[in-house]
Amino acid sequence: MDDTAPKYSEWLSEYTFDNCAVGRKAYGEFLASFLAEEKDGFVLNLNGKWGTGKTEFLKRLYTHFHNANHPVIYIDAWESDFTDNPLLVVASELINQLSGQLTVDGSDLDKLKEFLGKFLKGSAILAGSMAGKYFLDDAGGGREFVKALYESSPKALLDTLKKGYSEQVTAVKEVRTQLEHFAKALEKVHSRKLPVMVLVDELDRCRPNYAIEMLEVIKHFFNTKHFVFVVATDTEQLQNSINAVYGEKFDSSVYLRRFFNRKAELKAPNLDALLDKHNLGVSANVSLYPNAPISAQRGNMSYYVRLIVQAYNLDLRTLDQLIAKLESCLRVIAKREGVHSVNIFALLIAIVEFEETPITFKNRGDNNPIEKWHGDDFVINAEDEVRFSELYSFNMLHNVMHERRVENPYGDKVKKLFYYTGLRQNGDISSPTLRNMHTSIKRHLNDNDFTVWIWEDYRDLVKLSHSLS
Repeated sequence: MDDTAPKYSEWLSEYTFDNCAVGRKAYGEFLASFLAEEKDGFVLNLNGKWGTGKTEFLKRLYTHFHNANHPVIYIDAWESDFTDNPLLVVASELINQLSGQLTVDGSDLDKLKEFLGKFLKGSAILAGSMAGKYFLDDAGGGREFVKALYESSPKALLDTLKKGYSEQVTAVKEVRTQLEHFAKALEKVHSRKLPVMVLVDELDRCRPNYAIEMLEVIKHFFNTKHFVFVVATDTEQLQNSINAVYGEKFDSSVYLRRFFNRKAELKAPNLDALLDKHNLGVSANVSLYPNAPISAQRGNMSYYVRLIVQAYNLDLRTLDQLIAKLESCLRVIAKREGVHSVNIFALLIAIVEFEETPITFKNRGDNNPIEKWHGDDFVINAEDEVRFSELYSFNMLHNVMHERRVENPYGDKVKKLFYYTGLRQNGDISSPTLRNMHTSIKRHLNDNDFTVWIWEDYRDLVKLSHSLS
């Protein structure tokens, strides 16, 4: 039996920094090395916007610390905010997850009782909720140990509640002392490295009062020698939660600083690494346009995915879904007969708009091209200062305002394209970037060997791809 098996052992192969698809290996290992040197009690705020991959990053930290022989604990704060007692939650997770990584029968059980018994019995907050016994009993791993602690002296637990403020202060000091003893036992008896790593996730999703109480518990009860806490939050959202409790004029940023020793920003993901993971490519019978600028270092797909991410401010989670749906759409197109000419920009717009701006997605059509960009504008090529709004208008018009086929006087069906404004001559376009794109569009749309995809085709395909999440 592996006596160091953590609670979330399934993460150990799936979530490592070696298989991180967004290029966070160097940053993760740097942060882990920094935290491993903190011996005197430390609380780190890992800040990242919702959807930037905080949970996945914590799982990789979990694996890294376990493989480095550190005791490691993961707490999903949001899963437990139905309770009114964050102290109970943290205590139970510490006991259950650490006892699950150790041999707890015989003498070891006695050691654990010695090191943790006073902690549980001496806490007036914990003693105030006898429901805590049942919560701890059902928390998984270490059940019998917790039961033994409670049943050893139930009267002592209740008596603690009746004692005054001074004894509560004493209990806090005792908590820290016993946690230090416990950590040293992990090191000396079980040859584990210190500090103990405690990873707290999803705090910003909790009820405001609960989030604040959890921080108070971490700071005042568990911030002790040989324990490091990493609290992952969208710090701006957490500040909003604090203001919801204390009022809009309350300086929540200053308030938060008292709980954290340091703040670390979760770096933006490496988009190139993510795209390489998916290995985006197209079948030989799918021809993508318009061409990316010559200065672009990567192919058409990667170039336009980058622009869409910036234009719509997509988070990592949404980006991953976007790429999955793009892949599914291209596979469907490739299964059809003939050679297909696909505007990669228009297809990406269709996928994103279906989720982000469904009204625009629904209303765009031959009589309503909606070629005007309504989001934040930005330069896409510094060499000729072409803006995203120009690219958007250029491509959406050319993919909406035309018919696929008409009959000529002889009754033959031929490809004919009608544009709302018509294709201009290259000489009428001052921007080299747009001229290049214009040339590739004309080549595809005027080639009778291609089946040209237009907006209605993208729209119908994206509706089908929506079933993938």
